[in-house]
Amino acid sequence: MTTETLASEEWWNEYRTVVNADPEMKLHGRDAFDDDFLIGIGEEHFLVEMQSGEVQDVRTPGLDDAWSFGVVGPREAWEEFVSEVPQPHHNEVFASFYRTAVKGEEGYFDLVGNHKAIFQNFRPFQRALDLMRTAHNGEEPRTEGTNRPAEATDEPIDGQYVTVDLEGVDHRIYYEAAGPEDGIPLLCQHTAGCNNQQWRHVLNDDEITEQFRVIAYDLPRHGKSVPPSGESWWTEQYDLTGERFAETIVSIADALDLEDPVFIGSSMGGTITLELGDWYPERFRALIGLEVGLFTPGFYIQWLDHPHVNANDVNSHATWGLMAPHGPEWARRETLYLYEQGANGVLKGDLHYYSADHDYSDSADDIDAEQVRMYLLNGEYDYLTNPDDAREAADAIGEGATAHEMKATGHFPMSERPELFRAYLKPVLEDIRGVRDDPLPDVLAPEDVGVEANK
Repeated sequence: MTTETLASEEWWNEYRTVVNADPEMKLHGRDAFDDDFLIGIGEEHFLVEMQSGEVQDVRTPGLDDAWSFGVVGPREAWEEFVSEVPQPHHNEVFASFYRTAVKGEEGYFDLVGNHKAIFQNFRPFQRALDLMRTAHNGEEPRTEGTNRPAEATDEPIDGQYVTVDLEGVDHRIYYEAAGPEDGIPLLCQHTAGCNNQQWRHVLNDDEITEQFRVIAYDLPRHGKSVPPSGESWWTEQYDLTGERFAETIVSIADALDLEDPVFIGSSMGGTITLELGDWYPERFRALIGLEVGLFTPGFYIQWLDHPHVNANDVNSHATWGLMAPHGPEWARRETLYLYEQGANGVLKGDLHYYSADHDYSDSADDIDAEQVRMYLLNGEYDYLTNPDDAREAADAIGEGATAHEMKATGHFPMSERPELFRAYLKPVLEDIRGVRDDPLPDVLAPEDVGVEANK
């Protein structure tokens, strides 16, 4: 760890050395990241001059200087940001900014200047800020990642297609399945803009598939479920609604002849458990909502599908701050990589449901969770829907709904923390099967399930 004070001249010199030697910055900032930016640490301001992805100088800005954008915040927020393992929502610039701009909370960062320029430089700007933590703690950049654990060479997963009728139009839906044909169906929904690969670790868990038939599908327009050939989909705006989303899930369950399935989903797949519990309670044995909120505003934004912005970089790297910073690097990078595979406009269209159409702020008590048991589990590093949001939702729904905090994980628990998440999930599945004697704990922590927090 450096002995220099944050933002001292010596500290900035070390920072410049770290940024200019970083292979990721060399790869993604070269010949392009030339936008100078401002850093405001309490009452102090610093101008970071960039050229081709390298820091040229860091100095106090003068009256004749210009910059494109900047990040400002109290010194305490910056001290937390550069700590080895930051507290939730202090781990990444956009995580912190969301708590300021959308939640109206104090003690976090604010973004100033030209937001379009920020999104045009999203990936290298995010990396440049993350490297402050590397410079502060004296570690090598984690660009090499960690080795993925040994995996089965002959995975017991079958991939198939099923035709699903949605409003009179046939949709070719891809899904993967593992586990006994007579097992309890566990229907897995991916997050917005992604695909069913997020669930591969659950599909490969033989303790889960001993009792459950795990089925992970791709929504239309996602993964291998291409848009329907019976529509001119390329001429229409894609904006997902709760009604269409819930109908699609139920139609997939019907097309696969699933009897009394358990549904599990994360992010938009978590929030849709509220609509499913409200509109289709009789269709499911239980609903497991990961990263749930009654209302989840702020993410239906133009920069996610804009001709002047690299949507691939923005949509994928927007996941970075939603994940726990001390999770295994290989899994976080894989989660990000899955988002690089999405088609333009799909993530934004999904977020129309998530941030514009979905709102149970005043109607959660319409849901009868005594008819369909609801388990709401939110990760502590999820800045969009943190554990308090799950508690608020469970309290608003009432009997039959319970909230559980997942420590040391974020918005994509099944893919960013696969080993830890499966350890958290198994007691829930035991409870659904009726073979668990003890009530589920309010807080699920790595030390309680025998998994190292940074593994």
